[in-house]
Amino acid sequence: MIQYPVPWDQVYSLWPHIAKGTCRNVDDFSGKIVAKMIPGPVFEGLEHLPPSPRFLLVANHYQRKGLWIVHVASALTQAVADRYGRQIDPPVHWMVTANWPRIQLGPWSMPSPGDILLPKVAHALSCFPVSFAGANPAYTAATIKRILKAEPTLQRPIGIFPEGVAGAAGKLHPPLAGVDRFVALMAKRGWPAVPVGVSENGRFVIRFGAPVQPTELGTAPDAASLLMKRIAALISTSG
Repeated sequence: MIQYPVPWDQVYSLWPHIAKGTCRNVDDFSGKIVAKMIPGPVFEGLEHLPPSPRFLLVANHYQRKGLWIVHVASALTQAVADRYGRQIDPPVHWMVTANWPRIQLGPWSMPSPGDILLPKVAHALSCFPVSFAGANPAYTAATIKRILKAEPTLQRPIGIFPEGVAGAAGKLHPPLAGVDRFVALMAKRGWPAVPVGVSENGRFVIRFGAPVQPTELGTAPDAASLLMKRIAALISTSG
């Protein structure tokens, strides 16, 4: 089984940006992580990436011991940078969990300590922060409004792991509530979605599928579930 080390050097490289409220170069950050992934990821179906970089990049949340979700996101980010060029950073705007459920201590509760740090990490990596499933709908709604306001000027994909942090290597989970609505909102604005199946078969395989067009997303009973089905098909046929 492939084992990739935690990229501590790149994690530490975020601290000056967290302290100053600035943004790290995501192409450089992800590129240095991928460079240390030996053996490197195998990309299949890159020809399916559409001419325009304005699309949703939708992948399964593939994580296990020795393969962190940051490895997956970095590999996908580099594939997009290779396809659309490096003149715009970040190559992908990832949606990430940066607001967690309150910690319960008997009759008392307190905010998660991560709620202080994680939004700053998200900002440093030019991500769109959302809350843990159901923990803080208002937090997520505020981010969705920000995305919709910025949408006309966005020139790179928005990356989503529909399963959220419940997703793990080797098993697909249903998409989180609210992902369907977000996909439908973006489809109304003309954004297709590119499904990506992440798996292993003696190697780390990332397989891109054909884009799902806005019309199909808009008429689907549940666009997020449709995309998870496309991801499942990509995983079953990857090699």
